[in-house]
Amino acid sequence: MCDPTTLAIASMAMSTAGAVQGHNAQNKAYEKNAEMANKAKMDEDRMINLQESQEQEAAASQSIEQNRQTQELAARANVAGGESGGFLNNNAVIQNIVRQGLEANTTSGQNLERTKAQLGEQRLGANTRAQSRINSVSKASAAATGLKIAGNAINTGAQYYSGGFGELDKGNNNGK
Repeated sequence: MCDPTTLAIASMAMSTAGAVQGHNAQNKAYEKNAEMANKAKMDEDRMINLQESQEQEAAASQSIEQNRQTQELAARANVAGGESGGFLNNNAVIQNIVRQGLEANTTSGQNLERTKAQLGEQRLGANTRAQSRINSVSKASAAATGLKIAGNAINTGAQYYSGGFGELDKGNNNGK
């Protein structure tokens, strides 16, 4: 069989290799997790941006339609005023129609701004979720791995000096 020194060295080499392999595996898991969290965040950002674009397009269409309706109503009021001969009264009606159109556009703009603020909050939430996911898998610590290797070395040395590796050779009469 092997002599105790060789066994101690082999044991130390195996425990060191195991600690380094665990360290590397932990770092790979951390990197893969971070990569997947960032990809998920990018997908979420893309969906939020698409929703924002759709909301802006809908608000613009709504504003255009409200402007068209305002112009149409004002034109009808103008024609009706001309036919009835009530010019002074007609100006007040047209001003009221224009005011209502402006109020409708203002409301649409405010709704869009509120929606954009909500989407901004969703973006913040996406950032938080991505960071939380990244933090869920810790990166391996070089200091912790070094301490583990040192602990293994101390344990191996203690076994060696206490004769722990010599016990294996008792059947050969080469042990203690």
